[in-house]
Amino acid sequence: MRTISKLIFMSLSIVLTFYMAALAATTGAVEGFIKDEQTGEPILKAKITFVSAKSATLRLVSHTNKKGHFYRGGLTVGVYQIIVEKENYMPMQSTVRVSLGDTAKIEIKLKPFKGPPPLTKKISSKAISLLNEGKYEESIEKFTEAITDDPENPIFYYYRGVAFEKTGDLDKAMKDYQKSVELKPNFILPTANIGKIYARKREHEKAIEFYKKTVELGDQDATNYYNYGICLMNLGKNEQAKEVLEKLISLDENYSDAYYQLGIIYIGSGNSAKAKEFLQKFIGMDPENQNASIAKEILKSLNLP
Repeated sequence: MRTISKLIFMSLSIVLTFYMAALAATTGAVEGFIKDEQTGEPILKAKITFVSAKSATLRLVSHTNKKGHFYRGGLTVGVYQIIVEKENYMPMQSTVRVSLGDTAKIEIKLKPFKGPPPLTKKISSKAISLLNEGKYEESIEKFTEAITDDPENPIFYYYRGVAFEKTGDLDKAMKDYQKSVELKPNFILPTANIGKIYARKREHEKAIEFYKKTVELGDQDATNYYNYGICLMNLGKNEQAKEVLEKLISLDENYSDAYYQLGIIYIGSGNSAKAKEFLQKFIGMDPENQNASIAKEILKSLNLP
């Protein structure tokens, strides 16, 4: 009987080993550190939310250990928005691309910020929970209550702006983001979101103004760099766009769409060899991208060896 039990245990172990190996072969991981921007010290129990770009409903949560370290494995391949939150710190977000069988590395520094009074903190915690659950109207009510109690807190205006944006009310979202930036001029998230709303409205000059500011503030979100570059391209400012997109690649060498746009820019400037280099890299990195077929046609038309 002991021999049979031992054999069953060994069989289960083998199955588990093969399962984990198969999982690793079809997924990727993200790990990194969350630190205090001023002291460089690790931040314990920071909340990290992973949101898939393919499906915003796919939200996974991790927390940092005493070394400020976190690891999230078993992620399907693709782009994820990472939202980092911790009491008494300003929230931050970044973008990371998860590759097959690879672990993306990231480090995020949070800016300290004095938290609200205990009662208001309880209200805001409930409001954030409602926001994360997709109950946007209810979260707006709670954030409004928190703002009434603590009207000088820029974080409440930012989160209420997010809730308004989720409901499609861009005007109210913009107003809250602007108030948040008025109260805290170095708050990157609402600054970037103002740029995003202007871009959606095709007011590219205004969008550029705010994306430029996020970069100057030390923005860590590669997607904001990409959107900044696209706005510049829409206005024909390709040389400036090239600088922004090349900076983006230096921050995230796996951001495939940046290679595609750089290829387009180099075609416009008459540098076919450089265009070929970037477009080939783009196709190799992201063959399933919606622009891959266009890139292939462009390469054929270039007729280069």
